Amino acid sequence: MEENIAIKERLQRKAAQAGIPISGTFELTPRCNLQCRMCYVRMTEAEMKPYGSELTASQWISLGQQAHEAGMLFLLLTGGEPFLRPDFSQIYEAMYQLGLSISINTNGTMLSEKNRLLLKKKPPAQLNVTLYGPEASTYQSLCGSAAAFTNTMNTLRWARDLGFLLNVNATVTPWNMEQISRLEALAEQENFRLRLTFYNFPPTRREQKGEFSRLPPEEVGRMIARREYRLRGGDKISLWANGILRSDQAAPRVPAFEVPEGDPVRCFAGRSQFWVNWNGSMTPCGMLDVPVVSPLTEGFLPAWEKIRQETAKIRLCSDCITCKERDTCFNCPAVMWTETGSYHARPDYMCRLNHGYRQEILAIAEEIKTAQ
Repeated sequence: MEENIAIKERLQRKAAQAGIPISGTFELTPRCNLQCRMCYVRMTEAEMKPYGSELTASQWISLGQQAHEAGMLFLLLTGGEPFLRPDFSQIYEAMYQLGLSISINTNGTMLSEKNRLLLKKKPPAQLNVTLYGPEASTYQSLCGSAAAFTNTMNTLRWARDLGFLLNVNATVTPWNMEQISRLEALAEQENFRLRLTFYNFPPTRREQKGEFSRLPPEEVGRMIARREYRLRGGDKISLWANGILRSDQAAPRVPAFEVPEGDPVRCFAGRSQFWVNWNGSMTPCGMLDVPVVSPLTEGFLPAWEKIRQETAKIRLCSDCITCKERDTCFNCPAVMWTETGSYHARPDYMCRLNHGYRQEILAIAEEIKTAQ
C-alpha cells in the first residue's frame, strides 16, 4: 500500500508540473441510503432538483473517455453511495475497459450479487469502505440504520477474503468517539487497514438539517497526536517534539505587512486532480465551489484548462506565511474555503486544532522522557 501511494504521488507531482489531469473523481450521485449526521454531500431527490439532475451513464462514460485522452490514469468513483445507481456496472465496465486504475468509495451496505460478481471478475485497484463504529447501536445513532453494520462487515470480509486492496475508513464524531479504541481493536482482529479521519468539514455543499456538531478543535488535535503515537512509536514522536520546540523558539517570521499575498495552492487539486460533481460541474476538489466549469458543454479538455488556470490564481491567507506553527498545520484550500467562505481568511478551527496537536505531541514526548 505504502509503495503504491508513493508511486501515485510521484506521478501526480510530475503531472502537476505539466498540467496533466492524471487523477479524477466522478461523484456519481449525492443520494445515500444512510443518513450520517456529519455528511456534507448527501441530498434527497427533492433537494437535488434546484441544482440539476444526475448525469446519465452515457454522459459519465463520455467524460471518462475524454479525461482518459487528456491523461487521466486514476479514477475514483464515489457518491453519496455509488452502488445506489442501477447503472453502476455499465459505468464501471466502461471505465475498466479504458485501463484506468479505479478506486471506489462505498459504505459497503448495497453491493448486489451482480456487482459482487462484476468486481470479482474485474477488481478495482482499491476499495474504500466506511466503517463508523464497532457495533449496530453506533450505526443506529450515527447513520440511522442498525442493520447497516452487519451489511458493511459482510462486505469488508468478502473484499478482504478476495484479496482486494482494501481501505477501511472511519470518521471520528461526537457520536462514536468513545468507541474508537474498540473500532481499532476490531480492525486489528479482522486484519483491516483502518484509516481514521478526525477533522469534519462543515457541510457547505448541502442545507444542514439541524445544528452541525463536531468535536472541539483542541480535542481533535490531541486525538490525532495520540493516534500517531500508537502508529509511529515514541522515537518518532520525540523527534517531532524537538522540531516543534525549535519552531516555537525560532525568531518571528516575516511580518504580515511585508507579505502581499499568501501561498498558492500546493496540493494537487486543480493542478493534476479534478472533481466532477453529480450534476456535471467540475471543480478542483470536492470541497470547493469555485472555480467551477461545465465539461459537458465546454468539452473536458477546455474545462480542465480553465480549472487549472483559475486554480493557479488562488492565493491563500497571508497570515499563514508568518505563523510559527505552520510546519505541523493540516490547513489546505478546502479547509479555508469551507471554514471561512474565502481563501484569504484565517480558519480559526484549524488553527486551534493544530495548536492542540502540537501541545499534545510535546506532552507525549515529556511522558516518554519521564518514563525512561
